[in-house]
Amino acid sequence: MAAELGTMKVTEQVDALETLAYDPQSFLVIPRVLAGTLMFPVIVALAILVGIATGWLASLVLLDLSTQEFVKGLKLFYRFKDTWFGLFKSATFGCTITLVGCMVGLGTRGGAEGVGRSTTRAVVYSAVLLLVLDAFWALVLLR
Repeated sequence: MAAELGTMKVTEQVDALETLAYDPQSFLVIPRVLAGTLMFPVIVALAILVGIATGWLASLVLLDLSTQEFVKGLKLFYRFKDTWFGLFKSATFGCTITLVGCMVGLGTRGGAEGVGRSTTRAVVYSAVLLLVLDAFWALVLLR
């Protein structure tokens, strides 16, 4: 997102939107942030389902467990609360990643070199913020 919006910024496409009376934040940023916030939990839910399914297959093939034994173990160790925490955290991560990418991208200056710097900056800022957010949510949600 930083690269895309940065390229739009340095090629004056964002200025063209402003000339046409479009607000770049509402036209370019808000849809991306909403999409990231809504779709990251969907991807995480799919990953959880794939993880459970592959765990079941591995238990059948590699461990020679029955389906009943797998379900018994799943009931013993699986807490639905953890799934909700993961989905909530992924929504905040999606919002953070897209917001950082958009804001850094719209602040790009300096041509193609500036786009590269902005992209790197967005990745670094997002990674640091995700570590901080993950630690924060671990403290708040897992008490």
